Amino acid sequence: MAHCTGGDFRWIEAGAGEPVVLLHGLMGQAKHWQPTLDALAPFYRPTALELPILDAALPEHSLTGLTEYVRRFLDRQGYEKVVLGGNSLGGHIALELAFALPDRVSGLVLAGSSGLFERSFTRGVPHRPNAAWVREKMEEVFFDPGQVTINWVESVEEVLADRRSTLYLIQVARSAKTRNIESFLPTLPMPTCLIWGEDDLITPPEVARRFDALIPRAALYLLSRCGHAPMIERPALFNWTLAYWLRHVRWMQPQAAEVAA
Repeated sequence: MAHCTGGDFRWIEAGAGEPVVLLHGLMGQAKHWQPTLDALAPFYRPTALELPILDAALPEHSLTGLTEYVRRFLDRQGYEKVVLGGNSLGGHIALELAFALPDRVSGLVLAGSSGLFERSFTRGVPHRPNAAWVREKMEEVFFDPGQVTINWVESVEEVLADRRSTLYLIQVARSAKTRNIESFLPTLPMPTCLIWGEDDLITPPEVARRFDALIPRAALYLLSRCGHAPMIERPALFNWTLAYWLRHVRWMQPQAAEVAA
C-alpha cells in the first residue's frame, strides 16, 4: 500500500487494474478505507483520496468545491472510467460526479450517503465544543460506542477548537444539506451498490431504501449491528459485500437486491 502526494492531492492506493476511488465523510479520513484497499488490491486498483475539507487553500468550502477537487484528481490520474464510492458526504460527492460525468463513472458505491436526508451536527455546535459533546456526537455514528476511542475524541476536539476549521466543516455540511438530489437519481445509468448499516442514525435505513427505489440499477445490502460508517464498524463484511458486488452483481444489472447480514 502506497501513501502518495502530488500537486495538492494526498491519497492512498494499492493493487492494479480497474480503478476504484473511495471518498471519506465530513469528519472522516482516507485511512479509514485502508482495510477496504487491502481487500480489493488483489483484483482492482483501489484508491482513498484525502478530501481537503479543512484546507484554507480550497477555493470553495462546499459540496461543489469538493466535487470539483475530486474531478481534478480523476483527470490528474488519467482515469477515463472509474468505480466511484463514498461514505456519507463522500457518497454525495460521488453522486454529483456521476450526474456530471456519467460516461466516466462505471459504478457507484454508496455507504450512508447524504443527498436525500441526513441528521447533521451543524445545529447547536457549542462555541467551544468539549470532549463530552464531541464523544456524544461521534458515538451517534456507530452502533457500538466502543468504536470511539479517547485518542479519536481528542483529535476531533482539537480540530473543532480551531474556529476556522469548525466554520469550514459547517459550510460544507450546510451546502450538502441544501443539495437534495432525489429528482436526479432515476437518471443514473450505472450500476450502484448501496451498503448500509441497519442501525444508522444519521442516514437511517429508510434513506437507503429510497435510494434503492429511485436508482434504476441499484443493489441494496443492509448490515446488522452497524451504524453510519460500515467500512469502519464492520470492515470484513463490508469488504466482502463490496468485492462480491464488484466481481459479480454489477454485471447482472440488478433491479433490486436487498439482503440483511
